[in-house]
Amino acid sequence: PGAPMCACVEQMPIVTKADCVSSTGSDLSYKFTVDAAGEVTASASVTMTYGDCGDNDLSAQVKALHAGTDIATGIDEYLVGDDNCDATNEAYLNDVQLLVPSATNELQDLHGVEYEGREWKQLFGEGIYFLPPDYDAEAGDAEMRADLEACVETLERYCMILRKCVSCTVDTHKEIIYQRLTPFNEFQEGVSTDTTMDIPNLFMNQWRRLNNEMHEDYELYSSVGEALADTGAWQQADYNSNNNKYGFPRNSGPVTYISNQWNSYEWGGGHANEHGFYIEVPPTSG
Repeated sequence: PGAPMCACVEQMPIVTKADCVSSTGSDLSYKFTVDAAGEVTASASVTMTYGDCGDNDLSAQVKALHAGTDIATGIDEYLVGDDNCDATNEAYLNDVQLLVPSATNELQDLHGVEYEGREWKQLFGEGIYFLPPDYDAEAGDAEMRADLEACVETLERYCMILRKCVSCTVDTHKEIIYQRLTPFNEFQEGVSTDTTMDIPNLFMNQWRRLNNEMHEDYELYSSVGEALADTGAWQQADYNSNNNKYGFPRNSGPVTYISNQWNSYEWGGGHANEHGFYIEVPPTSG
């Protein structure tokens, strides 16, 4: 109930299987009519023939037509196959914290909490981790810069940024660590330029390459432990090339491109609707 009759696969309800119907058009014709006043009207007609996809169900047909692509593997999120409903329901209930027995609480807010041996402060977030950014963009940028630099004196590196995303559909993107390696350019509100950056906007809405080159300006990891040990650094970077509002980390991935795990505070479409950005709090001396 409530499922669209015609829409993208992302809007489909999750079911075990779905039938497939093929359509073929023939006898296409166009008719143009000019009336006495010189007005032109046009119409078209076509004969449609419907079939059964050669006995394939929808999943089999998609995999046959799009073999070797993300579409072929992505269909399994919505057409889970016979005998897979229990595992799918359990994963869904955990995602929304309707927890099944023995499930861990994935929705923990890390603000002010010790996690992986570090204390964390929330910067901003969406969904269940909702925390709006500073209304004053310059003040918000200045605070984030100070938070990043707070670890330099005691740890001789910038503080780690952690994005926790319980709605992300790929395990490597449930937690991502951003470790800055180089100083940030001076502030200018909006999209990054050759000489300026707006750090909160960089993460929230406009993930750009300028002053933000993987392996040169930063590294990404899938856990705090990997970041501290400098192992498992991500190898595939992706960025916006224009003024689109795709935020962190666009389609970056550990080895290859991973799509739709980005967040955006101005656009919809990605899976990172339930996420929070946190920054490491340096240990106090003494």
